[in-house]
Amino acid sequence: MFKTFVINLDKDTQRMEFMDAQLVEAGILYQRKSAILGREYVPTHDEYDERIAKETSGYVMSLGELGCALSHAQVIEEIVRERVPYALILEDDVTIPSNFLDIIEKAIKENKSWEYLSFDYIPVGMPFFKQWLVGVRINYKKKIGIRSKIVFGITHLIKGLYIFLLSMFEKLREIIKRSNPGPVTFYRPVYFAGAYLVTYDGAKKLHSLTKPIIYTADQLPNKARVLRKLAFRCFSPLIVSQEKQRFGSSILDIKGEDVHLAYKNNH
Repeated sequence: MFKTFVINLDKDTQRMEFMDAQLVEAGILYQRKSAILGREYVPTHDEYDERIAKETSGYVMSLGELGCALSHAQVIEEIVRERVPYALILEDDVTIPSNFLDIIEKAIKENKSWEYLSFDYIPVGMPFFKQWLVGVRINYKKKIGIRSKIVFGITHLIKGLYIFLLSMFEKLREIIKRSNPGPVTFYRPVYFAGAYLVTYDGAKKLHSLTKPIIYTADQLPNKARVLRKLAFRCFSPLIVSQEKQRFGSSILDIKGEDVHLAYKNNH
């Protein structure tokens, strides 16, 4: 009914052992896809055009981000090429529940609304709000000039109230969804590409934004939601998490304690 792909760098055998143990226990067959290490890979002009990326997104990727984006793009291209109806894409540092197969099969069987279903995102409620505040603090420090800092501060003071109320709504909804888990709509961008289900039609929409690579793997589904009308949903309550503190980011070459800072700096 679905194919599973695990994105893994050749050097990260410990991570692959970690994923294999979980997937075997869950009864999920998978295909390992060799990830691209950005600092050792020279992309073609068709794969990545730095000028187009900067003009389109205002952002030039680091080598690590490019490697990660290319790794996901290659898997998405295979899904489109082989016309896979449903695909589960996992990075090699996610913790999944032992009943993940049942959850996925039920989500697919009952699907009437989504093309992309994310299982991996910042925990809702106060964890998300605190992470948002970290991002505000980092971006505030980047501002140059008193006027710029004042405008930024006032704007985000007002926005902070909205984000706080939204965070509380999302937490309340998650509590309610515990009795009936399933897809929900988030009224804000949702990042992380550690674990997601994508339909063939959804993969086509993602694929259309990867020639050349313009957005990071975390940004891509949000951009596809806006630019290609990708039906984007998240599974609630949160059941999957990335072991960021344990593994860090091998592709981005970031230690565990620094991952959240890198995320906020780039988004």
